[in-house]
Amino acid sequence: MSSLPIPPAPEEDQPPKLPDLNQAMLDWPGLDQLLRDIELCTQITEILPKLAPQGYVPENESLTLAEGRELLQQRTVRGMQFRYRYEDADWWDTIMIIGDQYRLVRIRHDFSSPE
Repeated sequence: MSSLPIPPAPEEDQPPKLPDLNQAMLDWPGLDQLLRDIELCTQITEILPKLAPQGYVPENESLTLAEGRELLQQRTVRGMQFRYRYEDADWWDTIMIIGDQYRLVRIRHDFSSPE
């Protein structure tokens, strides 16, 4: 058996790099500020409610920002996903209701095709 190191696989054999996740816990004033920032500084593409513990959101279930804000404030959903464009990138902010706070999970997607 050789003692030479095994060379790394060529780049085309590497699995795709997953986007980074950012997380934070917010109270209602913090979440309300985030929603105002999304409204004023981004191009919203879709807002999807999470109604049940399991399962998918039905097609064409997208909401307005005002509807999403109201459902989160009334706590009548399990969570909400805000999809938007900001600085030429696609962002998905998922908000889950956790106790008396809101958990934010943010991911930046790059849907451009590889060159």
